[in-house]
Amino acid sequence: MDLFEKIVSMFREQARAGIFPAHLEHADLSRATTLGDLGIDSLGKMALLTALMDLADQYFPDDAFKDDHTLEEIAQIAGAAPSSIAALN
Repeated sequence: MDLFEKIVSMFREQARAGIFPAHLEHADLSRATTLGDLGIDSLGKMALLTALMDLADQYFPDDAFKDDHTLEEIAQIAGAAPSSIAALN
């Protein structure tokens, strides 16, 4: 399972748990879906950031992911070496 698929799986699990909006459990999430398309609030974005830090086993600054980032870009950022993260933003 690649990192994009892990991120989608994480969204679905967290939607089932009530952390993210329920519609994300069954939403058609593609690599082109943007963070803004997901309909998560600022608290949800913090939950996403925390989950991605756990998934990627690295730290991300609060502003690492923006509403116009696609899920593919988020996967690339999360999979990048820590020194490369600033360059992707």
